[in-house]
Amino acid sequence: MRLRLPGMSRTDRARWRSARSIADLAELTALWLEGRIASHPGVMPNCGPDEETTHLVQVLALANRAGYLTDNSQPGIAEPGFDGRWWAQRAAVTGWVCRDRAGIDLANRIIGPAREAGLVVCADSHRHGVTVTSVDGRDYTTFGALLSKRDLRTLWPAHLIHRDLFRQLHSAIQLTVIDPEWGRDDVLWDVLAKALYTPSAPAAHPTITEPGLYVLVGAAGSGKSTLAARHFPAGSVLELDAFRALAAGTRADQSATPAAVTAFDAILTARLERGLPTVLDATHAEARHRRKYTDLAHQHGLPAIAVLPDTPDAECRRRNAMRPDARRVPPRILRDQARQAAHFNAKADGFDAVLRPADLTPTDPS
Repeated sequence: MRLRLPGMSRTDRARWRSARSIADLAELTALWLEGRIASHPGVMPNCGPDEETTHLVQVLALANRAGYLTDNSQPGIAEPGFDGRWWAQRAAVTGWVCRDRAGIDLANRIIGPAREAGLVVCADSHRHGVTVTSVDGRDYTTFGALLSKRDLRTLWPAHLIHRDLFRQLHSAIQLTVIDPEWGRDDVLWDVLAKALYTPSAPAAHPTITEPGLYVLVGAAGSGKSTLAARHFPAGSVLELDAFRALAAGTRADQSATPAAVTAFDAILTARLERGLPTVLDATHAEARHRRKYTDLAHQHGLPAIAVLPDTPDAECRRRNAMRPDARRVPPRILRDQARQAAHFNAKADGFDAVLRPADLTPTDPS
């Protein structure tokens, strides 16, 4: 008896065959990442992204829509595997950008901040690649090796990709960004999101520049950081975890909280005194914390605006479960955050306005 495995659907095959540019491939890849297309040429038919990259879907989809066609990515992980061996991963992403003016500008927007953050960048320049996964201390996977035509054809088969588009891929810039620190899973994705959402970046979302204090309110995993990166100017977002990392070298070291809070409050006050739009990226689950910031905004003559991601509790739990141990919030605390957010009262907390995703996304004028 011969088993017949399910293949890519006719609809999906037609979609991939219709692509005529790297931008087309990137848009289809974004749709696949989001679960709106069942199959991808370089992946087993009817299979989506690996579960370990679920929490990266948003930033990867955004990267593709900005023009960075991603091929492979992985989070930073350091933990025992199901087989009892120790698996260590570096956060990494690899893909292509067009070798035209717009593509080179995009590559530079990513490469500059990435190198400033101490990340490893390979742009058409690495012969053997950089180890990104090790098992019990032995090299297991590399990213960044320059791909040959044969390698590209394995990823993008001739029966699915138009020959002219394959030529574009072969001549494109192969761009790989890797976090050199094993197990760290925040720096690379923060850099990528911020690089893609600077005011100079082509984006379909408005950037909010009106003076005010914008307070994100939502449970862990609700997409607060992504929302902030998409809609607010670079440099306007203050995140306590980032200050904790500056003080202690890691976002998870709670002993650094007092020093982080001191620096955080000093920068916040300086921005409010200058009337700059400022975004506070944290859960802000407790009313007393929210009132502290609305009072501070009003003392400086600025409006206080709550920004609510509106993500369902089940989705927050799913995203949280996919996070590395160092960033995963205990289920009990996540439930408390969701319960407190459900009782959010903008008027009682002193907010002058409330913004939701629908308010931040442009609508069709027709």
